[in-house]
Amino acid sequence: MLALRTALWSLSLIAATSAAEPLTLSWRQQLVLEPEWQQYFSRSEYLRQLDQQQLQQELTQLHQHAPTLPAKDLKFGFPLQPNPAFWLSAEANRIAKVILSFQTPSGGWSKRTDMASQPRQPGQLYGTEVDYIPTFDNDATSTQILWLTAFLSYASEAMKPELQHAIKRAIGFVLAAQYPNGGFAQSYPLRGGYHDAITLNDHVMTELLKLLNKVATEPQFAFVESSIRQQAKQQFLRGIKLLLTAQIRLNGELTVWAAQHHPVTLEAVKARAYELPALVSSESAEVTLLLMQLPKPSAAVIQSVEAAVAWFKAKQIHNTEMQRSDSGVCFVEKARAKPLWARFYDLEKQQPLFVDRDGTVVGSMAQLSIERQNGYGWYQSNAEAVLKAYPGWRAGLGVQN
Repeated sequence: MLALRTALWSLSLIAATSAAEPLTLSWRQQLVLEPEWQQYFSRSEYLRQLDQQQLQQELTQLHQHAPTLPAKDLKFGFPLQPNPAFWLSAEANRIAKVILSFQTPSGGWSKRTDMASQPRQPGQLYGTEVDYIPTFDNDATSTQILWLTAFLSYASEAMKPELQHAIKRAIGFVLAAQYPNGGFAQSYPLRGGYHDAITLNDHVMTELLKLLNKVATEPQFAFVESSIRQQAKQQFLRGIKLLLTAQIRLNGELTVWAAQHHPVTLEAVKARAYELPALVSSESAEVTLLLMQLPKPSAAVIQSVEAAVAWFKAKQIHNTEMQRSDSGVCFVEKARAKPLWARFYDLEKQQPLFVDRDGTVVGSMAQLSIERQNGYGWYQSNAEAVLKAYPGWRAGLGVQN
């Protein structure tokens, strides 16, 4: 058993420099002798069946053959309200009840679903996209937890027990969803395919780790049992360790991260046809910012941040603005424009990578179909926040730039 663990850990350190084949269910076969992983898979399957059984019971009682769909919402996540007066309003109370009605039996929430208008009805799906019920994709589940927690102190005494129970159940859901090695899949219970990859895409993993850190440290979660808050802290640190191990090394040098990493080997893996294994700028920026917020960073954390910052500095594009139109995307010279980074960089030459919807790799963004040029964020500026924060972070270490 120890030999297998050692072999898998060593493999992850080596293989994180390359790309893996598309993720299939066969990755689980690498873990057949690992009790902790097998328990994880069993728990995931139990929760998947729990969600299905609850819905089926409702359909049976209603003599209904197929579930209905809730209303769709084009927005992602469930952001907090900036106006303090809102939390005292009847509207906040109403929305809280709607959010609670969409919590799945397993404990999470879906995405792309209107959770502010009408409560979920019996016989209705918990979300509009079957593969994302429940999910962590696009800020789902984490933002519902934070919204309900923010509302908790303003809720009536009669409603507080229900809110606390729902929040605790959701926190337990997140804790259960973390892989034994510290990673998070895009959706939980596991769905198969690229959804099972350790997902940094759209900041899934960083948002969940920030949530666990809040649960462990912030007073708004004081109602949660100390044992659970301690567990959240331990699993937050486990996730940080995973991120340090997954950072991709190319030609002997640490670079940044991929959008999806293999659950076992930590290799970069593909997702959709136009999301090939690659280095990513935006998600890597969020990882780096998270590492920079750690108090008393270890030597490994410092090394990771320094390598990522060096990579961002080398790849930034200055004095260039991207403009979209019906005829596609063009770049114009503009003094003091926000620096740009490509979304993806290939794993060989670390050059910008552009892939059309059918999986065809092209040489430049201009060669993409118009739909893909305008329908995807091929260049982004998120890493600017890293470079702005870096001098202060270095100063906090007692190191002069």
